[in-house]
Amino acid sequence: MKMIDASLVRAACTAAARLLLCSSLALTVQPAQAGFDEAAAAFAAGDYGKALHETRPLAESGDPRGQYGMGVLYENGYGVTKDLQLAAAWYLKAAQQGNTDAQYNLGAMYEHGIGMPVNYPEAARWYRPAAEQGDIDALSNLGVLYQGGKGVPQDKILALALYNVSVAYSGKRTTQAAKNRQLLANQMSLDDVKKALALTDELLKPGKLKPGLEAYLKKLPR
Repeated sequence: MKMIDASLVRAACTAAARLLLCSSLALTVQPAQAGFDEAAAAFAAGDYGKALHETRPLAESGDPRGQYGMGVLYENGYGVTKDLQLAAAWYLKAAQQGNTDAQYNLGAMYEHGIGMPVNYPEAARWYRPAAEQGDIDALSNLGVLYQGGKGVPQDKILALALYNVSVAYSGKRTTQAAKNRQLLANQMSLDDVKKALALTDELLKPGKLKPGLEAYLKKLPR
């Protein structure tokens, strides 16, 4: 969820691209999931009836990619009657198995009250594991929560660092995180900006994002 973006969850075309990527990477070692590439191709072609036909068996067998796909279908009403509660239920199943896209979408639904009451602690709960895996949108949105102290202790130093990491991982300077960090930095003291830059450097070290974030968060008041 972008701080001032009208789009609330990842678009179906993005989901299709991610499904196709998973297909090319995972199915080479999981021949039993051969239906997944057909599901991904159907998503990409906008054939949501076929996407549903191919995705449901995968989801029901416990495949987190299929569960995420079912969430996308129900969240958008593609090939099914739109049902935000069912979408959230499928996202939850995938999120619990570590699917970062599902974690992000679930966090976004909690943050903005999409099909459920707004719940900032739950939003932070699901953004965090996705952010720890380098998801640029989850990093940015987790930063929004820490900037505003929504469901988490307010910490602008951490918020700025999360924006910085998101921008670094995206390779672009026109993202929402880039806009957010500029606005936030203008409100912070030079000393706090320097602290945020030091934290950014630590989080950007190879293999340090998750442990670095964990270590920093342990120091915050609960």
